[in-house]
Amino acid sequence: MYKPVVHILGLGSMGTLIASDLLKYNEVTVVPLLRSKEKLSIFSNRYDNTIRLRKIFLDGSPVQENKLCNSYCPETFKNAGPIENLVITTKTYQTKEALLPYLPYIKSHTNIILIQNGLGILELLKEEIFTDSNSRPQLFQGVISHGVYQDEGFTYNHAGWVGMKIARLPWENNIVQTNELLEHDKINNSLVNLLTKEPFCSKFGIEHLTYQELLLGQLHKFILNCCMNSVTAIMDCVNGEMREYCEPVFRLIIEESLDILAQGYPKLFAYDKEFKGKNEYPQLNVNSILSVDYLVKDIIKIGCVMCAQNSTSMRQDTLYLRKTEIDYINGYLAKLAQKLNLPKNSSKVNETIISMVNLRSGLNKDRAS
Repeated sequence: MYKPVVHILGLGSMGTLIASDLLKYNEVTVVPLLRSKEKLSIFSNRYDNTIRLRKIFLDGSPVQENKLCNSYCPETFKNAGPIENLVITTKTYQTKEALLPYLPYIKSHTNIILIQNGLGILELLKEEIFTDSNSRPQLFQGVISHGVYQDEGFTYNHAGWVGMKIARLPWENNIVQTNELLEHDKINNSLVNLLTKEPFCSKFGIEHLTYQELLLGQLHKFILNCCMNSVTAIMDCVNGEMREYCEPVFRLIIEESLDILAQGYPKLFAYDKEFKGKNEYPQLNVNSILSVDYLVKDIIKIGCVMCAQNSTSMRQDTLYLRKTEIDYINGYLAKLAQKLNLPKNSSKVNETIISMVNLRSGLNKDRAS
């Protein structure tokens, strides 16, 4: 029986989570694409091509174990294509370098879904990678809220179950999609069909949305990351430890972030007024969701309560002396404020957070040397 093939670029926490649950709940073949021959050799020889996902949010912390027989790196992938479905879970700053070796195997019918923190990758793909508008692949975004962190090697802890929103990304600037397009993709696109198929859809918490719905969710998750990732990295704590103390600093970050995003995404912030009562478009509550009081409470609930045992990816990066994604998270806001010619002090809170994360990273590296 034919099984759809899903290539995963970035076999870290989110890549392992998706691979593990796809294999458990769907009839698929998962093919990881590792970054180097050395990493491939370690995965093959030391870990026997096996990933492990420990569901620590469940009683007994059950472990899902899967052996992935076909694994590649750029040097070994030759003639192994084409790529039909590609899940990208690399760090944002690694995307271009990681993707370039596989471009010959990516065609206009290839489905790519980006599951990453931060904003700004779509612009990079348009301007630096898929510059020919006639041959661009089918592009989707996943906004994931599950809490996952590394235990050791290719074993990861699934610390909090929340879900993932998915939508088609527009290559052009129009953010508005109809409900009809949503239904068309669900029926006719193989990747959307795979992700929305039961039982995976329910078990993973998939929500299939229009782009404007996803963008609302993406900005919500983005602001959550601006708070949770950076502050846990600075304070070197797991999420739940700061539950009682984080509201004041979260409020400062959220207030400033919303001011900048309202200028950068005016069509979304005006959506409720423009599309109210138009049945062919989904009805949103943008101004209720992207409000300071709501976000403060919701981010603490999701980040510090539902994912209390989680250690954020940015904290993990500082602990393991890796480069962080701060430039695509709080740093994106500082760059957006500059691009929009906003007053110089309009991003001072986020700039301070950036400096503190970089200070923590530097201290950890010096102490380890």
